[in-house]
Amino acid sequence: MKTKIIVTLFFLNLCLVFIQAQTNENESTSKKNVEYLPKAGEFGIGADATPVFNYIGNMLSAAGTNSLNLSSPVVYCKYYLSDETALRAVLLVSSVNHNDLYYELDDAARFADPLSNSQVTDTKNLSNQQFFFSLAYQKFIGKNRIRGFWGAQVLVGYGYSKTINTYGNSMSEINPTPSSIYYYNSNKDRLLQSVNANDFRLGGGGIAGFEYYVLPKLCIGGEVSLNLVYAHGGQLSSKSEKVIGNQVITSDVAFSPGLSDFSIKTSRFTPNGFEEQLGFYVMFHF
Repeated sequence: MKTKIIVTLFFLNLCLVFIQAQTNENESTSKKNVEYLPKAGEFGIGADATPVFNYIGNMLSAAGTNSLNLSSPVVYCKYYLSDETALRAVLLVSSVNHNDLYYELDDAARFADPLSNSQVTDTKNLSNQQFFFSLAYQKFIGKNRIRGFWGAQVLVGYGYSKTINTYGNSMSEINPTPSSIYYYNSNKDRLLQSVNANDFRLGGGGIAGFEYYVLPKLCIGGEVSLNLVYAHGGQLSSKSEKVIGNQVITSDVAFSPGLSDFSIKTSRFTPNGFEEQLGFYVMFHF
């Protein structure tokens, strides 16, 4: 509830600023309004604002539940080559290493004493890595506080996900299915690790959009791009252990050979990769 109030107040203040700006738009060609725009040699930095706009839109509609997710923000950076041209970079970095710990009965202690309550610890480690980058050349059209732009970009993305299981009870000939967090299948093997994602993307295309300067050097923008993207998915595999005879054997098995494809799509960066929709952002220039 508190988050909804804060976002609502922000949206109302933004509307008031917009209304005031529209009232003064008749002076759009004056020096006062031109000074709202960044100049050659200046920098800009900002962030993806699409989650906020989506949250506000859902809040004002009857479209079921609504939540605001600001994790893994997308960063915008810009350098102005001239008053009308700029280099713009978009960057998303998400590197997460997460450990879950679980208690299991200590099998060795239970064999020695069936009433023992001794425990060991199993660990599940999940590693998710995502890196997305775009570099674009922008050409701006118009001298007013609201202006359009067009340009071209190149983009690259990489995603990798791996799970590693570590068990407190060792597998052996005497104990071929030790107590653990892993649910044994009919083959009686136990998963040690798996590569769940291994994706690479490369592409390029055209961009177009608009920016509105609500305050000097502070703008809200919207952008869409049309890109040719090549995607390559690497081989996915798993490693497991199993008792065969009187030995513990580990084996690596590939369960997906990978994939590759070409696509033409409108895209923007998100914490989940590329999405086919308009992307909004907020930028401050200095």
